[in-house]
Amino acid sequence: MPKSALMRNNMMLGQLLTNDIGDKRILDAMTAIPREPFLPEALRGAAYVDEDLSVGNGRYIMEPLVFARLLDLARVAPDCRVLVIGCLTGYSAAILSKLAAHVTAIDSDETAIQQARGHMERLTLSNVNLHHVKNMAEGYPLSAPYNIIVIGGAIDVIPETLSKQLAIGGRLVCVQNISKRVGSKGGLGKGLLVTRFDHTMQHREHFDASCPILPGFELKPGFSF
Repeated sequence: MPKSALMRNNMMLGQLLTNDIGDKRILDAMTAIPREPFLPEALRGAAYVDEDLSVGNGRYIMEPLVFARLLDLARVAPDCRVLVIGCLTGYSAAILSKLAAHVTAIDSDETAIQQARGHMERLTLSNVNLHHVKNMAEGYPLSAPYNIIVIGGAIDVIPETLSKQLAIGGRLVCVQNISKRVGSKGGLGKGLLVTRFDHTMQHREHFDASCPILPGFELKPGFSF
């Protein structure tokens, strides 16, 4: 077995299956698509470690287990339309392309979006649209509504505009910070599932997680819950 495939298989067995990620579609997608090409060359040897990886410019790729847990919460069906926020070079979008009918993926890093387009072409994934945006917290209303929204980093607050981009019955998943850690770009958080019921939103916390804040989702000075 090639080294990359062996590492992906070890990730599935050592990180995902042992932490109750049992959805075969998620496991198949995450073992089928290598993470290495989506990372800077210097980080490719650490592609499957169970921690967030700094990819420069204050950005991080989420650790595999937390990402898998968010996908598990989202319950992505084959007919779903998905919005990925903070896709960087496209790993999360590539995985979700295997689970959903269509994926819209956005990022504020124009260079990363260009690289993501190259990866989608390399993998012949035709159901992913990638867009460079100035403010990720605004989502991508032009393609709304979405059945699923996946935020690829921690947040302090969920902007109201994202809630409006969910279809009725739609689900948003993210890591929401509940406390800060001194000297950290993130904090202690919870895996959060937000479900839209007509004009109301149901918020449920599910698992402990720690993840750096995604730019644009910081708590603004003077804001209170």
